[in-house]
Amino acid sequence: MLLVTTLTVLSLCQLYLPLTGSTDTNTKKNACTRFGDYPLKEHSPDCYENPNVLSSTVKMIRQSGYDVQEHDVVTGDGYKSRIFRIPVRDNDNRKNKQPVVLQHGVLVNSAVWTWAGNRSLAFVLANAGYDVWLANQRDSGYTTHKTYKTSDYNFWSNSLDTVAAYDVPAILNTVALATNKSGSIIYIGHSRGSTVLFMYACEHPEEAQKLLAGFIAIAPIVYLEPVSSIRIISQNGPFLGEFFQTLRTSVFFYPTELTVNFFQILCTNSPYVCLFIVNMVSGRTSQFSPEDLLAYFSIYPGTVSVMQLLHYSQLTNSGNFQKFDYGREENLLRYKQEKPSLYNLSNFKLPTYMFYGKQDVLLKEEGVKKIFQELGSSEKGYFKVPSGTEDDKWQFGHSDFVWSRYVEESFYKDLFKILDKLQAK
Repeated sequence: MLLVTTLTVLSLCQLYLPLTGSTDTNTKKNACTRFGDYPLKEHSPDCYENPNVLSSTVKMIRQSGYDVQEHDVVTGDGYKSRIFRIPVRDNDNRKNKQPVVLQHGVLVNSAVWTWAGNRSLAFVLANAGYDVWLANQRDSGYTTHKTYKTSDYNFWSNSLDTVAAYDVPAILNTVALATNKSGSIIYIGHSRGSTVLFMYACEHPEEAQKLLAGFIAIAPIVYLEPVSSIRIISQNGPFLGEFFQTLRTSVFFYPTELTVNFFQILCTNSPYVCLFIVNMVSGRTSQFSPEDLLAYFSIYPGTVSVMQLLHYSQLTNSGNFQKFDYGREENLLRYKQEKPSLYNLSNFKLPTYMFYGKQDVLLKEEGVKKIFQELGSSEKGYFKVPSGTEDDKWQFGHSDFVWSRYVEESFYKDLFKILDKLQAK
Protein backbone atom coordinates (compact mmCIF):
# COMPACT_ATOMS: atom_id res chain seq x y z
CA MET A 1 0.00 0.00 0.00
CA LEU A 2 2.66 2.50 1.03
CA LEU A 3 5.08 1.55 -1.74
CA VAL A 4 2.39 1.63 -4.40
CA THR A 5 1.63 5.20 -3.38
CA THR A 6 5.29 6.12 -3.20
CA LEU A 7 6.47 4.56 -6.46
CA THR A 8 3.51 5.21 -8.74
CA VAL A 9 2.29 8.59 -7.49
CA LEU A 10 4.79 10.56 -5.46
CA SER A 11 7.57 10.39 -8.03
CA LEU A 12 5.18 11.75 -10.66
CA CYS A 13 3.91 14.39 -8.27
CA GLN A 14 7.39 15.63 -7.52
CA LEU A 15 7.94 16.18 -11.23
CA TYR A 16 4.56 17.74 -11.80
CA LEU A 17 4.23 19.90 -8.70
CA PRO A 18 6.83 22.55 -9.63
CA LEU A 19 4.89 23.22 -12.83
CA THR A 20 1.76 24.12 -10.89
CA GLY A 21 3.35 26.60 -8.56
CA SER A 22 2.82 26.66 -4.81
CA THR A 23 0.09 27.85 -2.52
CA ASP A 24 0.24 29.47 0.88
CA THR A 25 -1.03 26.64 3.10
CA ASN A 26 -1.40 29.07 6.01
CA THR A 27 -4.44 30.71 4.44
CA LYS A 28 -7.60 30.47 6.53
CA LYS A 29 -9.47 28.92 3.62
CA ASN A 30 -8.49 25.25 3.67
CA ALA A 31 -11.73 23.36 2.94
CA CYS A 32 -13.75 23.49 -0.28
CA THR A 33 -17.07 21.98 -1.25
CA ARG A 34 -15.65 20.98 -4.67
CA PHE A 35 -12.27 19.46 -5.47
CA GLY A 36 -11.79 21.81 -8.39
CA ASP A 37 -11.93 24.88 -6.14
CA TYR A 38 -8.75 24.08 -4.18
CA PRO A 39 -6.21 25.69 -6.56
CA LEU A 40 -8.14 28.98 -6.23
CA LYS A 41 -9.45 28.48 -2.72
CA GLU A 42 -8.48 31.98 -1.53
CA HIS A 43 -10.90 33.44 -4.07
CA SER A 44 -13.71 30.87 -3.99
CA PRO A 45 -16.91 31.61 -2.02
CA ASP A 46 -17.30 27.83 -1.62
CA CYS A 47 -14.13 27.47 0.50
CA TYR A 48 -13.86 28.14 4.21
CA GLU A 49 -11.68 27.50 7.27
CA ASN A 50 -11.57 24.04 8.84
CA PRO A 51 -9.78 24.31 12.21
CA ASN A 52 -8.80 20.62 12.12
CA VAL A 53 -6.37 21.16 9.25
CA LEU A 54 -2.80 20.84 10.61
CA SER A 55 -4.11 20.29 14.16
CA SER A 56 -2.94 17.74 16.73
CA THR A 57 -5.22 15.19 18.36
CA VAL A 58 -5.40 17.17 21.59
CA LYS A 59 -6.14 20.43 19.79
CA MET A 60 -8.92 18.83 17.76
CA ILE A 61 -10.50 17.38 20.90
CA ARG A 62 -10.42 20.72 22.72
CA GLN A 63 -11.65 22.84 19.84
CA SER A 64 -14.55 20.40 19.41
CA GLY A 65 -15.62 21.17 22.98
CA TYR A 66 -14.44 18.09 24.87
CA ASP A 67 -12.21 17.66 27.88
CA VAL A 68 -9.00 15.72 27.31
CA GLN A 69 -6.46 13.99 29.53
CA GLU A 70 -3.00 12.89 28.47
CA HIS A 71 -1.50 9.66 29.80
CA ASP A 72 1.91 8.09 29.28
CA VAL A 73 2.17 4.39 28.49
CA VAL A 74 5.53 2.77 29.22
CA THR A 75 6.33 -0.57 27.58
CA GLY A 76 8.59 -3.31 28.86
CA ASP A 77 11.13 -2.66 26.10
CA GLY A 78 11.66 1.02 26.84
CA TYR A 79 9.13 2.93 24.72
CA LYS A 80 6.90 5.66 26.13
CA SER A 81 3.80 6.58 24.16
CA ARG A 82 1.28 9.33 24.82
CA ILE A 83 -2.40 8.33 24.72
CA PHE A 84 -5.44 10.56 25.11
CA ARG A 85 -8.65 10.23 27.08
CA ILE A 86 -11.99 11.95 26.57
CA PRO A 87 -13.52 11.32 30.00
CA VAL A 88 -17.22 11.13 30.73
CA ARG A 89 -18.31 14.48 32.09
CA ASP A 90 -18.99 14.69 35.83
CA ASN A 91 -22.60 15.73 35.30
CA ASP A 92 -23.29 12.89 32.85
CA ASN A 93 -25.68 10.35 34.38
CA ARG A 94 -24.26 7.67 32.05
CA LYS A 95 -20.93 7.50 33.89
CA ASN A 96 -21.09 3.72 34.15
CA LYS A 97 -20.55 3.29 30.42
CA GLN A 98 -17.43 1.34 29.62
CA PRO A 99 -13.99 2.52 28.62
CA VAL A 100 -13.48 2.17 24.87
CA VAL A 101 -9.96 1.99 23.44
CA LEU A 102 -9.62 3.13 19.82
CA GLN A 103 -6.51 1.81 18.06
CA HIS A 104 -5.43 3.22 14.70
CA GLY A 105 -4.00 1.53 11.62
CA VAL A 106 -0.90 2.01 9.47
CA LEU A 107 0.28 5.49 8.37
CA VAL A 108 -1.90 7.38 10.85
CA ASN A 109 -2.12 7.98 14.59
CA SER A 110 -4.83 8.76 17.13
CA ALA A 111 -5.89 11.82 15.10
CA VAL A 112 -7.68 9.46 12.70
CA TRP A 113 -10.48 9.26 15.31
CA THR A 114 -10.91 13.06 15.66
CA TRP A 115 -10.07 14.75 12.34
CA ALA A 116 -13.54 14.43 10.75
CA GLY A 117 -15.33 16.81 13.12
CA ASN A 118 -18.69 15.84 14.60
CA ARG A 119 -18.84 12.52 12.76
CA SER A 120 -15.48 11.37 14.19
CA LEU A 121 -15.94 8.14 16.12
CA ALA A 122 -14.19 9.47 19.25
CA PHE A 123 -16.77 12.25 19.58
CA VAL A 124 -19.74 10.07 18.68
CA LEU A 125 -18.73 7.64 21.44
CA ALA A 126 -18.14 10.47 23.92
CA ASN A 127 -21.60 11.87 23.14
CA ALA A 128 -23.06 8.46 23.93
CA GLY A 129 -21.43 8.52 27.36
CA TYR A 130 -18.46 6.22 26.77
CA ASP A 131 -15.07 6.79 28.40
CA VAL A 132 -13.00 7.17 25.24
CA TRP A 133 -9.28 6.35 25.04
CA LEU A 134 -7.27 7.14 21.90
CA ALA A 135 -4.20 4.93 21.67
CA ASN A 136 -0.97 5.53 19.77
CA GLN A 137 1.41 2.83 18.60
CA ARG A 138 5.17 3.21 18.80
CA ASP A 139 5.59 4.47 15.23
CA SER A 140 2.83 7.04 15.50
CA GLY A 141 4.86 10.16 16.26
CA TYR A 142 3.73 10.28 19.90
CA THR A 143 6.52 8.03 21.19
CA THR A 144 9.99 8.30 22.69
CA HIS A 145 12.49 5.66 23.88
CA LYS A 146 14.71 5.56 26.96
CA THR A 147 17.80 4.85 24.81
CA TYR A 148 17.11 5.48 21.13
CA LYS A 149 16.38 8.80 19.45
CA THR A 150 13.66 8.94 16.81
CA SER A 151 16.42 9.50 14.26
CA ASP A 152 18.06 6.17 15.20
CA TYR A 153 17.65 3.15 12.94
CA ASN A 154 16.76 0.86 15.85
CA PHE A 155 13.96 3.11 17.11
CA TRP A 156 11.78 1.98 14.20
CA SER A 157 12.95 -1.64 13.92
CA ASN A 158 9.85 -3.31 15.32
CA SER A 159 7.66 -6.01 13.85
CA LEU A 160 3.94 -6.36 14.41
CA ASP A 161 4.80 -9.06 16.96
CA THR A 162 6.65 -6.50 19.07
CA VAL A 163 3.74 -4.05 19.04
CA ALA A 164 1.36 -6.87 20.01
CA ALA A 165 3.62 -8.13 22.79
CA TYR A 166 4.46 -4.77 24.36
CA ASP A 167 2.26 -1.88 23.23
CA VAL A 168 -1.13 -3.55 23.43
CA PRO A 169 -0.92 -4.90 27.00
CA ALA A 170 0.76 -1.70 28.23
CA ILE A 171 -2.09 0.41 26.82
CA LEU A 172 -4.82 -1.87 28.17
CA ASN A 173 -3.28 -2.05 31.63
CA THR A 174 -2.92 1.74 31.71
CA VAL A 175 -6.62 2.13 30.92
CA ALA A 176 -7.62 -0.57 33.41
CA LEU A 177 -5.60 1.06 36.19
CA ALA A 178 -6.91 4.57 35.48
CA THR A 179 -10.56 3.50 35.27
CA ASN A 180 -10.60 0.58 37.72
CA LYS A 181 -12.66 -1.25 35.10
CA SER A 182 -10.49 -4.17 34.13
CA GLY A 183 -12.64 -6.71 32.34
CA SER A 184 -15.12 -4.20 30.95
CA ILE A 185 -12.91 -2.43 28.40
CA ILE A 186 -14.05 -2.54 24.77
CA TYR A 187 -11.28 -2.45 22.16
CA ILE A 188 -12.01 -1.09 18.67
CA GLY A 189 -9.16 -1.56 16.21
CA HIS A 190 -8.98 -0.47 12.60
CA SER A 191 -6.70 -2.35 10.19
CA ARG A 192 -3.33 -2.77 11.96
CA GLY A 193 -5.13 -1.92 15.20
CA SER A 194 -7.03 -5.18 14.73
CA THR A 195 -3.96 -7.19 13.67
CA VAL A 196 -2.03 -6.52 16.87
CA LEU A 197 -5.01 -7.29 19.11
CA PHE A 198 -5.55 -10.62 17.35
CA MET A 199 -1.86 -11.38 17.88
CA TYR A 200 -1.86 -10.35 21.53
CA ALA A 201 -5.00 -12.24 22.51
CA CYS A 202 -3.90 -15.40 20.66
CA GLU A 203 -0.71 -15.45 22.72
CA HIS A 204 -2.26 -14.31 26.01
CA PRO A 205 -5.94 -15.35 25.97
CA GLU A 206 -6.46 -15.41 29.75
CA GLU A 207 -4.86 -12.00 30.24
CA ALA A 208 -6.93 -10.54 27.40
CA GLN A 209 -10.14 -11.89 28.94
CA LYS A 210 -9.28 -10.31 32.29
CA LEU A 211 -8.86 -6.91 30.63
CA LEU A 212 -11.42 -6.83 27.82
CA ALA A 213 -15.17 -7.24 27.55
CA GLY A 214 -15.01 -7.49 23.79
CA PHE A 215 -13.26 -6.66 20.55
CA ILE A 216 -14.60 -4.85 17.49
CA ALA A 217 -12.36 -5.26 14.44
CA ILE A 218 -12.85 -2.74 11.62
CA ALA A 219 -11.39 -3.82 8.26
CA PRO A 220 -9.65 -6.71 10.09
CA ILE A 221 -6.21 -7.59 8.79
CA VAL A 222 -5.22 -11.21 9.43
CA TYR A 223 -5.43 -12.91 6.05
CA LEU A 224 -4.52 -10.38 3.39
CA GLU A 225 -5.94 -10.69 -0.11
CA PRO A 226 -4.81 -7.44 -1.73
CA VAL A 227 -5.59 -6.24 -5.22
CA SER A 228 -3.04 -7.14 -7.90
CA SER A 229 -1.06 -3.89 -7.78
CA ILE A 230 -0.42 -4.24 -4.05
CA ARG A 231 0.19 -7.99 -4.33
CA ILE A 232 3.00 -7.36 -6.82
CA ILE A 233 4.73 -5.12 -4.28
CA SER A 234 4.18 -7.72 -1.53
CA GLN A 235 5.72 -10.46 -3.64
CA ASN A 236 8.88 -8.35 -3.85
CA GLY A 237 8.83 -7.62 -0.12
CA PRO A 238 11.93 -9.68 0.77
CA PHE A 239 14.02 -7.93 -1.89
CA LEU A 240 12.72 -4.51 -0.90
CA GLY A 241 13.35 -5.27 2.77
CA GLU A 242 16.99 -6.11 2.06
CA PHE A 243 17.31 -3.03 -0.14
CA PHE A 244 16.07 -0.64 2.57
CA GLN A 245 18.14 -2.42 5.19
CA THR A 246 21.22 -1.80 3.03
CA LEU A 247 20.26 1.87 2.91
CA ARG A 248 19.82 1.84 6.71
CA THR A 249 16.23 2.92 6.23
CA SER A 250 13.87 1.68 8.93
CA VAL A 251 11.03 4.20 8.58
CA PHE A 252 9.02 5.86 5.83
CA PHE A 253 7.72 9.44 5.86
CA TYR A 254 10.10 10.73 8.52
CA PRO A 255 10.29 13.54 9.46
CA THR A 256 6.53 13.96 9.40
CA GLU A 257 6.58 17.72 8.90
CA LEU A 258 8.13 17.43 5.45
CA THR A 259 5.52 14.88 4.37
CA VAL A 260 2.62 16.98 5.66
CA ASN A 261 3.88 20.12 3.96
CA PHE A 262 4.39 18.27 0.69
CA PHE A 263 0.85 16.88 0.67
CA GLN A 264 -0.73 20.19 1.69
CA ILE A 265 0.86 21.81 -1.36
CA LEU A 266 0.14 18.85 -3.63
CA CYS A 267 -3.52 18.55 -2.63
CA THR A 268 -4.08 22.29 -2.94
CA ASN A 269 -2.60 22.48 -6.43
CA SER A 270 -3.61 19.03 -7.70
CA PRO A 271 -6.63 17.88 -5.66
CA TYR A 272 -7.56 15.12 -8.11
CA VAL A 273 -4.13 13.52 -7.69
CA CYS A 274 -4.82 13.30 -3.96
CA LEU A 275 -8.28 11.90 -4.65
CA PHE A 276 -6.61 9.26 -6.82
CA ILE A 277 -4.35 8.37 -3.86
CA VAL A 278 -7.42 8.07 -1.63
CA ASN A 279 -9.00 5.57 -4.02
CA MET A 280 -5.77 3.67 -4.56
CA VAL A 281 -4.85 3.03 -0.93
CA SER A 282 -8.35 2.19 0.30
CA GLY A 283 -10.56 1.10 -2.56
CA ARG A 284 -12.81 2.92 -5.00
CA THR A 285 -14.93 5.32 -2.99
CA SER A 286 -17.67 7.82 -3.64
CA GLN A 287 -17.80 8.69 0.05
CA PHE A 288 -14.77 10.93 0.50
CA SER A 289 -15.93 14.53 0.90
CA PRO A 290 -14.07 17.31 -0.96
CA GLU A 291 -14.26 19.36 2.23
CA ASP A 292 -12.08 16.82 4.04
CA LEU A 293 -9.15 16.83 1.62
CA LEU A 294 -6.61 18.97 3.46
CA ALA A 295 -7.77 17.79 6.88
CA TYR A 296 -7.16 14.16 5.96
CA PHE A 297 -3.82 14.88 4.36
CA SER A 298 -2.82 16.63 7.58
CA ILE A 299 -2.73 13.24 9.31
CA TYR A 300 -1.93 10.94 6.35
CA PRO A 301 0.57 9.59 5.55
CA GLY A 302 2.33 9.41 8.88
CA THR A 303 5.46 7.52 9.84
CA VAL A 304 5.51 3.74 9.50
CA SER A 305 8.10 1.09 10.26
CA VAL A 306 9.63 -0.63 7.23
CA MET A 307 9.82 -3.83 9.28
CA GLN A 308 6.07 -3.79 9.91
CA LEU A 309 5.33 -3.33 6.21
CA LEU A 310 7.67 -6.22 5.47
CA HIS A 311 5.78 -8.30 8.05
CA TYR A 312 2.52 -7.59 6.21
CA SER A 313 4.24 -8.60 2.98
CA GLN A 314 5.17 -11.90 4.61
CA LEU A 315 1.59 -12.48 5.75
CA THR A 316 0.39 -11.88 2.20
CA ASN A 317 2.96 -14.15 0.56
CA SER A 318 2.66 -17.01 3.05
CA GLY A 319 -1.12 -16.94 3.43
CA ASN A 320 -0.52 -17.58 7.13
CA PHE A 321 -1.15 -15.59 10.27
CA GLN A 322 2.42 -15.85 11.45
CA LYS A 323 5.22 -14.16 13.33
CA PHE A 324 7.97 -12.25 11.58
CA ASP A 325 10.19 -14.34 9.33
CA TYR A 326 13.82 -13.52 10.13
CA GLY A 327 15.25 -16.25 7.89
CA ARG A 328 16.16 -19.84 8.66
CA GLU A 329 19.04 -19.32 11.07
CA GLU A 330 17.45 -16.63 13.24
CA ASN A 331 14.10 -18.41 13.14
CA LEU A 332 15.81 -21.44 14.68
CA LEU A 333 17.13 -19.24 17.49
CA ARG A 334 13.85 -17.42 18.10
CA TYR A 335 11.21 -20.03 17.34
CA LYS A 336 13.19 -23.30 17.55
CA GLN A 337 12.08 -24.07 14.00
CA GLU A 338 13.03 -23.04 10.48
CA LYS A 339 9.81 -21.21 9.73
CA PRO A 340 8.13 -18.58 11.90
CA SER A 341 5.58 -19.67 14.49
CA LEU A 342 1.89 -19.30 13.65
CA TYR A 343 -0.72 -17.44 15.67
CA ASN A 344 -3.44 -19.90 16.63
CA LEU A 345 -6.82 -18.18 16.37
CA SER A 346 -8.49 -21.05 18.21
CA ASN A 347 -6.79 -19.67 21.35
CA PHE A 348 -8.62 -16.39 20.86
CA LYS A 349 -11.61 -16.33 23.24
CA LEU A 350 -12.85 -12.74 23.33
CA PRO A 351 -16.33 -11.78 22.12
CA THR A 352 -15.46 -10.51 18.66
CA TYR A 353 -17.36 -8.67 15.94
CA MET A 354 -15.86 -7.70 12.59
CA PHE A 355 -16.91 -5.09 10.02
CA TYR A 356 -15.59 -5.09 6.46
CA GLY A 357 -16.24 -3.43 3.10
CA LYS A 358 -16.51 -5.06 -0.33
CA GLN A 359 -14.34 -2.34 -1.92
CA ASP A 360 -11.41 -2.98 0.43
CA VAL A 361 -8.15 -3.26 -1.51
CA LEU A 362 -6.47 -5.36 1.21
CA LEU A 363 -8.99 -8.01 2.15
CA LYS A 364 -11.98 -9.91 0.84
CA GLU A 365 -15.05 -11.39 2.47
CA GLU A 366 -13.47 -14.86 2.25
CA GLY A 367 -10.62 -13.71 4.49
CA VAL A 368 -13.06 -12.35 7.08
CA LYS A 369 -15.00 -15.62 6.99
CA LYS A 370 -11.76 -17.53 7.54
CA ILE A 371 -11.02 -15.50 10.67
CA PHE A 372 -14.58 -16.12 11.89
CA GLN A 373 -14.32 -19.86 11.34
CA GLU A 374 -10.96 -20.17 13.12
CA LEU A 375 -11.73 -17.95 16.12
CA GLY A 376 -12.12 -19.80 19.42
CA SER A 377 -14.64 -17.19 20.57
CA SER A 378 -18.07 -18.46 21.52
CA GLU A 379 -19.56 -15.03 20.78
CA LYS A 380 -18.59 -13.69 17.37
CA GLY A 381 -19.95 -12.24 14.14
CA TYR A 382 -19.03 -10.36 10.98
CA PHE A 383 -20.90 -7.75 8.97
CA LYS A 384 -20.60 -6.05 5.60
CA VAL A 385 -20.81 -2.24 5.57
CA PRO A 386 -23.23 -0.89 4.59
CA SER A 387 -25.62 -3.70 5.41
CA GLY A 388 -28.71 -2.44 3.63
CA THR A 389 -27.59 -2.38 -0.02
CA GLU A 390 -25.57 -4.31 -2.59
CA ASP A 391 -25.08 -1.28 -4.83
CA ASP A 392 -21.33 -1.11 -5.55
CA LYS A 393 -21.38 2.68 -5.33
CA TRP A 394 -22.01 2.56 -1.59
CA GLN A 395 -19.78 -0.34 -0.54
CA PHE A 396 -17.05 0.61 1.93
CA GLY A 397 -13.34 0.49 1.20
CA HIS A 398 -10.55 0.02 3.71
CA SER A 399 -10.65 3.58 5.07
CA ASP A 400 -14.25 4.59 4.42
CA PHE A 401 -14.80 3.66 8.07
CA VAL A 402 -12.84 6.76 9.11
CA TRP A 403 -13.67 9.23 6.34
CA SER A 404 -17.07 8.38 4.81
CA ARG A 405 -19.42 11.33 4.74
CA TYR A 406 -22.20 8.77 5.31
CA VAL A 407 -20.48 6.90 8.14
CA GLU A 408 -23.20 7.61 10.70
CA GLU A 409 -26.04 5.98 8.79
CA SER A 410 -23.91 3.36 7.00
CA PHE A 411 -21.75 2.14 9.88
CA TYR A 412 -22.37 3.68 13.30
CA LYS A 413 -25.94 2.43 13.61
CA ASP A 414 -24.70 -1.17 13.32
CA LEU A 415 -21.63 -0.48 15.44
CA PHE A 416 -23.76 0.74 18.33
CA LYS A 417 -25.88 -2.39 18.23
CA ILE A 418 -22.69 -4.34 18.94
CA LEU A 419 -21.59 -1.90 21.61
CA ASP A 420 -24.94 -2.43 23.34
CA LYS A 421 -24.28 -6.18 23.36
CA LEU A 422 -20.88 -5.66 24.96
CA GLN A 423 -22.09 -3.35 27.73
CA ALA A 424 -21.60 -4.40 31.35
CA LYS A 425 -19.90 -7.69 30.54
